[in-house]
Amino acid sequence: MTTDAASKAEMAAAKLKRAAQNFGEALFDALYPEQLSCDICLEDLQERGRYNLCAKCLEELPYVGDKICVNCGMPLEDEGEYCLRCQNNESAFKLCRAPFVYDGLARQMIYALKFSAKKYIVGTLGAFMADTFLERGMNAEIAVFVPMAQEEIKKRGFNQSELLARDVADRLNLPLLPALIKKKSTSEQKELTARERAANLEGVFECVFPQVKKRSVLLIDDVFTTGATSNECAKTLLKAGAREVSVLTAAITKQKISFEQDD
Repeated sequence: MTTDAASKAEMAAAKLKRAAQNFGEALFDALYPEQLSCDICLEDLQERGRYNLCAKCLEELPYVGDKICVNCGMPLEDEGEYCLRCQNNESAFKLCRAPFVYDGLARQMIYALKFSAKKYIVGTLGAFMADTFLERGMNAEIAVFVPMAQEEIKKRGFNQSELLARDVADRLNLPLLPALIKKKSTSEQKELTARERAANLEGVFECVFPQVKKRSVLLIDDVFTTGATSNECAKTLLKAGAREVSVLTAAITKQKISFEQDD
């Protein structure tokens, strides 16, 4: 067999092997389809939808609703336009929005993602977040995510905010930049008051991508509680030259807070 003939035979064999692999993968997918159970209750789904949830769980999710703080998007129970936090403190970010209140099934999903590494939940949360971005009339030119320190990533194994940001940016056709870094680990935020949270995060973030300059930036995180993390990240991005920063999270806490109270 000539060298040319041997080369053609090798190419044909390689094509046949790839075809067999593709057929095998397609057959496996048909026999064992992914994501055909509800992300929350794990009940079987008849078909894939935009949200990988059953009708019952979709109905029971704690949606934010229409009555929200104009600035941070926190649900309000009175007739005011701003929550207590935003009445008394100026935000570096333009606004924040989220599809869910951090409670019930939404909290269950976020916990499953963060602490049980159920990364398939990212697709469902990301779809709701992208829809919120569009429904609330938000806009941005690039997306970034809230970073974790290297020690924190090693401990958890991944950054849930980055996973959500990748999904949301893809759905919105936005370029995603790892623009922010967290220079050191910080104390657990959940044990701190809102004022202590802000002090705990002061100066820990750094912007390492000059591409944010003069751009409208979408900052993505999993949960908005007191706004300390979002505010410090927004300050860092604005200092680096960003024109404005909007925040999008999967969930937001409902309770009203002051800088003298625990969350």
